[in-house]
Amino acid sequence: NAKAKLLHGIEIANGGTYSEEAHQIALDHDLTLIGCSDIHGLIDWSYEPHKGGHRPVTLVLAEERSLESMKQALFAKRTVVWFENTLIGREAHLSPLLKASLSLHDATYGGRDLLQIKITNSSDVDFRLRNKSSFTFTGNTDMIDVAQHSTVSLRVKTEEKVKEIALAFEVLNALTAPKQTASITLEAVVEVEEEEEHRDARSTAVPNWRRVRRPRSWGRCASLSVLQW
Repeated sequence: NAKAKLLHGIEIANGGTYSEEAHQIALDHDLTLIGCSDIHGLIDWSYEPHKGGHRPVTLVLAEERSLESMKQALFAKRTVVWFENTLIGREAHLSPLLKASLSLHDATYGGRDLLQIKITNSSDVDFRLRNKSSFTFTGNTDMIDVAQHSTVSLRVKTEEKVKEIALAFEVLNALTAPKQTASITLEAVVEVEEEEEHRDARSTAVPNWRRVRRPRSWGRCASLSVLQW
């Protein structure tokens, strides 16, 4: 059926099971990725949402909140599956979702050689990141956990003061293919402290670097959710 183009989508997650084989079939035959709960009992008993649990969710990346737009997105394969604490999707769809969920901000030296910076997670997923950049941290290993709707502070060793920073991470709980994790690069402009700015202005007239605005949260999701694309 898939080879004959009679099948447009396939479940890669159902209930408590994720299938690597189904995921690969979807990629091989260009099928829409679907996540379903197949629930026949009480959701609160099976998934305990009051404790942070949720059913497998299909995030539909629609251009607007309408049935026709949902249909177009599904046939265009613009979906991401949220299974347990893992996001699964094609890179073209998963990458913008990650960038809308994670932001780098409040970068400042504060009179010290260590760059102090914050990562905020505005989504409902607890992200586990692995540092892939050339920078190292003080007080943290390369493994960074950013819980849902929280902010983590980091101290980055930059060797010399920089005006902007880009940190590359592997997102360990985001898959673009079976056993293939997603990557993200977070960027921020370093804020100049007022005292340092005035001092530098007397010599080299360093510009006033402005804060990077945080991306919008994509919010909480139901079993089938529509995200405006």
